[in-house]
Amino acid sequence: MDPDVITFAAVSCVIVGLVGSLAAIGVVTVRVLMRSKGPSKQVTRAEDDRLEHLQQSVDAIAIEVERIAEAQRFSAKLLSERADFPANRA
Repeated sequence: MDPDVITFAAVSCVIVGLVGSLAAIGVVTVRVLMRSKGPSKQVTRAEDDRLEHLQQSVDAIAIEVERIAEAQRFSAKLLSERADFPANRA
């Protein structure tokens, strides 16, 4: 038998095996992805209440941070005005 024919047969077997393996991997991947995209989990009432409480807490913290920032701006303004006036020396 011609060595080129043997080489061609070996290469053909490798190509067929590779295509078959890639097809199997593709099918498994598609099935796994389709299974994971199943119905989404419904948010329970307890989780909804917890998220609402968390949102209220974040809002309260934001208000307090704004108050702190306003107090800091006020203090900085007072200190800058105080520095503008010369000290009265007796």
